[in-house]
Amino acid sequence: MINKNINTSYNNVIDALKCVCISHGMVNNVSSGDIDTVDISANSVYPLVHIVPTTVTAGVHNITFTFNVLAMDLVKTDRSNEQQVLSDTLHILIDVIAQYKHGQMLNVQQNTGIYGQADDKDYNLEPFNERFDNLVSGWNCTLNLTVPSTYFACMNFTPDNLPIDCSKFINVPVEDNPIVFPNDEYIAPPA
Repeated sequence: MINKNINTSYNNVIDALKCVCISHGMVNNVSSGDIDTVDISANSVYPLVHIVPTTVTAGVHNITFTFNVLAMDLVKTDRSNEQQVLSDTLHILIDVIAQYKHGQMLNVQQNTGIYGQADDKDYNLEPFNERFDNLVSGWNCTLNLTVPSTYFACMNFTPDNLPIDCSKFINVPVEDNPIVFPNDEYIAPPA
């Protein structure tokens, strides 16, 4: 059973995804951020995986992080190795997905993984080739990673982390001089 007492952060999820990618025997470089930040210069070490965060969906009992994950490698100018590059980079992404569906690295096979499990669905992978400082080809995949999460009323809104009963403020006239946190007293609704 997934440990529902643990709320996983974005940092946990992205770091785990980077770890899975760089641990693949064929990957030499992993980065994340906007697609414009991927280092496709001649100085970059290939094959590389670039992770682009796209959306987060906060559900009742979980959070789903959606990423575009690109695996790419250099293609010779005469494109003689493009088929091999596409084959290798496809293999990388399929292995990453498999790790999130059934892998031991994340304890997914015991359903205890807290750093994300891939949705139980089929994934579409799209090939690409781009010319920048050099020619690269590879595959792009939209990867949905779901982690357990519980909504809880965080106590970070008041001094001393004590709760406020906000229901007392419903339909209360606006004060002329409202008290703004932080302060040493609790806000009390007007009498």
